[in-house]
Amino acid sequence: MKNQQFWKRFWSTPLITSNANIMIVWRFFVVMVIFFLSRFLFYIFNRDLFVDMSNAHLGELMLRGLRFDLAGALYVNVLNIVLQALPLRIRYHNIYQSVTKWLFFITNGLAIVVNLADIAYFPYTLHRTDWTFFTEFGHNNNMLAVLGAGCLQYWYLVVAFVFLMAVMWKSYGKAEPSKIARKPWLFYPITLALLALIIGLSVAGIRGGFTRTTRPITLVDAGAGVNNPAEMGLVLNTPFSMLRTIHNKVLEEQHFYSNQEVENIYTPVHQNDSIGQFQKKNVVILILESFARENVGSMNQYLDNGTYKGYTPFLDSLISVSHAYYDAFANGRKSIEAMPSVLASIPSLYQPFAISRYAGNHIKGLAALLREEGYQTAFFHGAPNGSMGFDAMSKLLGYNAYYGMNEYGNNADFDGFWGIKDEEFLQYFARKMGSFRQPFLTTVFTLSSHHPFHVPEKYQHVFMEGKIPLHKCIRYSDYALRRFFKTASQKPWYKNTIFIITADHSLPAVIHNEYKNGLGDFAIPIIFFTPDHSLPPVQDIRVMQQLNIMPTLLGYLHYPKKYFAFGADMSNPKIVPFVVNDDAGVMQYMEGDYLLRFDGKKPIGLYQFRKDMTLKNNILLHRPDIASRMTLKIKAVLQQYNNRLIRDQMIVK
Repeated sequence: MKNQQFWKRFWSTPLITSNANIMIVWRFFVVMVIFFLSRFLFYIFNRDLFVDMSNAHLGELMLRGLRFDLAGALYVNVLNIVLQALPLRIRYHNIYQSVTKWLFFITNGLAIVVNLADIAYFPYTLHRTDWTFFTEFGHNNNMLAVLGAGCLQYWYLVVAFVFLMAVMWKSYGKAEPSKIARKPWLFYPITLALLALIIGLSVAGIRGGFTRTTRPITLVDAGAGVNNPAEMGLVLNTPFSMLRTIHNKVLEEQHFYSNQEVENIYTPVHQNDSIGQFQKKNVVILILESFARENVGSMNQYLDNGTYKGYTPFLDSLISVSHAYYDAFANGRKSIEAMPSVLASIPSLYQPFAISRYAGNHIKGLAALLREEGYQTAFFHGAPNGSMGFDAMSKLLGYNAYYGMNEYGNNADFDGFWGIKDEEFLQYFARKMGSFRQPFLTTVFTLSSHHPFHVPEKYQHVFMEGKIPLHKCIRYSDYALRRFFKTASQKPWYKNTIFIITADHSLPAVIHNEYKNGLGDFAIPIIFFTPDHSLPPVQDIRVMQQLNIMPTLLGYLHYPKKYFAFGADMSNPKIVPFVVNDDAGVMQYMEGDYLLRFDGKKPIGLYQFRKDMTLKNNILLHRPDIASRMTLKIKAVLQQYNNRLIRDQMIVK
């Protein structure tokens, strides 16, 4: 009898009667527990999909998932949290509390529903469901019948939903606000300060961190620590996956041509047909932050009536002894778009691949391919670990190891903004490679030439100012590059190495009109340099893109196996090189001397870009033959891209 009375009192009386802020913390804690329980159920019912899952690795993934639970729970509850924290006395009124109570249960109830529904749906997609689900199935007239049948088939998930809702319902009353008598001159400043604190903490939780280098976490960040893409489902939760992709454009399968026709026009499956033994040379890829081609003097000798010098004296000297592409272009506008383009030959058309639902697709980047051939692989980025999602993306691309600011281990070299200064981090990069066994593939992503374009104090009066703040910083980063090559040239691995130097993207901050358009917005340098001169110096004026870096390198190495890449092997004399990128939803396709702009259905512009660098003369109506030929190709590229992403067909089996 006494036990019955105890439990009756327990369920009917609050455990906490305090101010509204403690109540907010308690209820949010309960939501986090429910998110965690949902993930645990997700694993229990789908454990057959995660073979060879050790308890230790499962525990690691569960802990990693807390970061995404925090963001997802905040997305779902941010309105309720703000309403409960408003510096208004009305928040203690019964009607106000009733409204916020039902808001809490409706929003979190929906979160529980989608989390549990994904338990059943995940085996068919191996992806957490995102917002595109509503576009794909939103017009189905029989959705209610489908949902009803699903509830019967997966009755145990209905039971789980009822249980979790009951837990949430009972726990909700365990913390109730009590109006604390405060003078207005105390109540409003204190509650306003607490509201500001709550908002700040919520923003940090949604972004995934507090530092200025932290961009909002996305689906690709779940790739850090996973052994295969399917394990990202254990790290993510469905509310986060849905709400984080709410603005993403839905890709639809394209059927311009039959499957056989499209393969004949353009295929992303490659087989190196060159004769020669696989050369296991070391490969070092340097991705330079914001190094727009406009800054490189030797690639712009026509500017300013032939007097333009640029801001990269060392890079100019390196270009003179390299195979350099003078009409090279990025395939995206953001740093996170450069990694899959450069290192896996995957473009970002319509939406950045790295933050799309397809980031969990099965892919084999350059690191994965070369690792299978005995290469040691490592990715370097001087920012705090986790910044920009580079550590997660490098893992998905197949790199063995990641070296960031944590591994560098000396915060005295922090630039105060983004990470370790280029000069110091590139020296660390050069030294660290000396400890690797050969052959190795390493990649470094620099960061100093990033807004606010900070130059170390000791160089403030060494490097000349330019026309914009970026120019002085480019001079510094170019100097850091010079020092890197000086150090590297003294290492035993140096002469057996292919160096690839490129940029992540261009910048809109340009000076010359030739770069103020949809062509110049993507213009970057791409350079292949070999100290043993196995690649002779060439000023290559064929169009080149980041997508071509991986297949071209594999061509130089005589890589013997089939592989998947949307780019082309520029070392193959039979190929016709092209460039494709997305200019705010308009596809751009370059081939030979021409640039075609395509709106997804029809061409809307054709330019002879070598003669018309400012793209003022649209010759679409005058050269229908060229427009037709280029339209044929861009349609095939888009069909292969869309369909293979949607079908998860991005590896050669």
